[in-house]
Amino acid sequence: MSAVALSALRLRQLDAMGVVAYRLRSAAMPAAAPVEVETPVASAPGVRVAVICEQPADTAAALIAGALGVPVAALHWQVPRDGRLPELDENAAAFLVLGQHLARVLGAGLPTTAQQAATIVVTAAPAQWRGDAVAKRLLWQALRPLRRHLRGQTWSRS
Repeated sequence: MSAVALSALRLRQLDAMGVVAYRLRSAAMPAAAPVEVETPVASAPGVRVAVICEQPADTAAALIAGALGVPVAALHWQVPRDGRLPELDENAAAFLVLGQHLARVLGAGLPTTAQQAATIVVTAAPAQWRGDAVAKRLLWQALRPLRRHLRGQTWSRS
């Protein structure tokens, strides 16, 4: 079986469908082969993603920023206090809720018009990611459409 190099258009189409293309390493590859590095989205200057989580930003912030293709500074990490979000950013490009129970907290603090206009993704809390492959898989599946939204790509059937 021969290895086929995928074109940039084909890779974008596969990414839009949610398919990740992997390339097998071979012994013939040079040691200093160029590695593709994800570049930050930067499609909209000043793009902000509000992350609602009970835990403070730590390594989870770097993981999420890398998965979304945005710099860590673009994540506005918000920790609820007494069931409220004191510094809720209503003009964020998207809202990422880490923990199912925090969706109600966001819903109570975000006006209805902002909820209708916003992209809101709810996924498992960081404590559930540790040692649970299913929770990690669901996290990445939830982040993939959010990444596409931040890049401004939409997939429509022709």
